[in-house]
Formats: sequence, C-alpha cells, structure tokens
Amino acid sequence: MKVLITGSNGFVGRNLISNLSLNKDIEILKYDRESKEEDLDKYTKECEFVYHLAGVNRPQNVEEFMEGNFGFTSTLLDYLKKNKNKCPIMISSSIQAELDNDYGKSKKAGEEIIFKYGKDNGVKVFVYRFPNLFGKWCRPNYNSVIATWCNNIAHNEEIQVNDENKELTLAYIDDVCNELIKCLDNKETKKGKYCIVPITYTKTLGEIANLIKSFKNNARGIMVPSTGDVFTKNLYATYISYVPLEELVVDLEEHRDHRGVFCELVRTKEAGQVSVSTTNPEIVRGGHYHNTKMERFIVIKGKAKIEFEHVIDHNKYEFVVSGDKLQYVTIPVGYQHSINNIGDDELILILWANELFDPDIPDTYVMEV
Repeated sequence: MKVLITGSNGFVGRNLISNLSLNKDIEILKYDRESKEEDLDKYTKECEFVYHLAGVNRPQNVEEFMEGNFGFTSTLLDYLKKNKNKCPIMISSSIQAELDNDYGKSKKAGEEIIFKYGKDNGVKVFVYRFPNLFGKWCRPNYNSVIATWCNNIAHNEEIQVNDENKELTLAYIDDVCNELIKCLDNKETKKGKYCIVPITYTKTLGEIANLIKSFKNNARGIMVPSTGDVFTKNLYATYISYVPLEELVVDLEEHRDHRGVFCELVRTKEAGQVSVSTTNPEIVRGGHYHNTKMERFIVIKGKAKIEFEHVIDHNKYEFVVSGDKLQYVTIPVGYQHSINNIGDDELILILWANELFDPDIPDTYVMEV
C-alpha cells in the first residue's frame, strides 16, 4: 500500500512515519515544503491513502494562513482529481477551527473544501480537529508550550507562565498516530462528522509547568515520577527527549566494602525501589528481617543459597538459585533471611523492595539465621 504524507517533516508527520514504517507492506511517499510540485503530481497518481498533515500555524503575515491551510489543500485535491485518484484522504484540522481568528478561519476553510470534495467525488474523508499535541520531536519555541517548556527547562532556561489556571486540552502523539493508523482500515473514532483522538487530557498550565520542573530535579537522579499516571508518564517521556544526550549517562552512588557493591537504581513514591548488589565469593549478606518491607531478589550472575527463618517459630527454609536459570525469590515479612554466595565467581543480584529505604525508619532488624 502506498501512503502519501504531506507535511512529512513536521511533528505529526515524523511520528506517523516512524509508526507506519514498522509495517513492511506500506510504502511511504513523503511530501514537505522542500519537495517539488511535480513530486505531488507523481505521488497523487500512485497513492492509495493520503495523510494531509501540511499546514501553516506561525506565518510571517496573516495571509499565509489561508494560503497554507486552504490554498495548498485545494492544490492537493486538484492533483487528485486530475489524476482520477479517489483514494481516502485524512486532513489535520484544529479545535481552533471553531474560533473567529485567522488561523481558525483557514482551518475551517480547509475542512469545508475536504468535506465538499468527499461528497462531490464519492471519496471517504477523515477530518480530525486536533487539540494541543505533545510528544517527542515537537519543535520548541514555535507553537507548542509543552515542547518549549520541556526544552527550556532541560537546558536550564527560564519559562514564562502567563496564567497558571488556564486549561489546555492535550493529546499525546503516540495516541494520535495510533488513531490515524486506524483510518487505513476504516476504524476511525468519530464524533458527529468529525474524527477525534479518543484519549485526551485536560490540564492547567500551572500543573504542566510544575510537573516538568519536578522532572528536572529528578532527571539525573534515581527518583522517577509516577508512571502509573498515564499523563505524567507521557509527559516525562517527552521531557527526557529534550534532555541533552550527554546528560543521560549518570554515575551511581556506590556503597562498596569487602562484601561487594550496592547501588540504588530507581526510586519511586508509588512502587518502592530497585537496586543492584554484587557479592564476593564466600560472603553472606543479610541476617535481618522486616516487619513491613517486602523484597524480591533475582540472581542474574553466580550462584546463591538463600535461607529463611521465621522469627517466632524458627521454621527454616533454604533455596539455591543461580544465573543459569532466572527466577525470582520473594522475601516475606517476618522472616530473617541471608544470601550466601556459594559459587566461585561474583554474585550479582537485582533487588526490588516495596517501599523506599528510610534511614530514620529502616524497618530492618538484625538477627542471624
């Protein structure tokens, strides 16, 4: 299937191409402002679906709104008619098409000509009124407040919040692309005559700014934000895409002694923490129990004997695990436990605990097995 994408080098275009490229049965015909008009003529002869994403939203003069959002749409449709191509066409409009401004009027005009084209020529059309979009590869300091704030905060630059209480309706770029790809199988999500992205978020500018600032404080630490909240997860992924690559390699804080090394990898408020531990041969770690803290160990290298003993009735249990077969061992509360490196080489463990270690309330009580 040959798919034409106008505005192929834009924010939505690049992300859509990335997603469509995963399907080897799709050939993508890319058309952008640097392309030649004869390319458009050629592509509109061959294409079997059109994603019309090209448009103007930050022109040097207001006349360019109508030229870019209505005029080019007319040109595209003229070529499709000239080449007798009745393939389906999707157009990206905006919720601002409802507003009485130059940008909104130009988007509305683009919608109307597409609807008329579809009706007059018996062509399936998909008209999406996008809300504010965010995600990777969005150009900062252009027309996206999230892209601008993520970029500026990541690069230690100031941001300006004019009205903290102003609400934005937002859609994440991956949700947008997933919805657009559904159009290829006529499985679009509709609301009246318009198509919609079904997953959106309503957030205030103050909420967004504060979240991104919190990412800055933790981006190069081990504390990560709540990924259980989908908006926070998506915004954090977006923010990280703007952090300079050289800052994404981080030295961990090592706790090293004769036993080996212990490092915390990830700390979360909601899901505890993940750590890594190495243990030298013939060394025993542990010898303590917890009342509330639950732990899970995975040996990824070496061989270990893990011993449990109930702190009241003193029933004992023993397990041997190794990196030759990946298994996890959950340490229940109320059991003193130890980990003995019984192999000839270094033992490496990944550890998860269901709560963060607090030195003031460690919930760790020494009692040898």
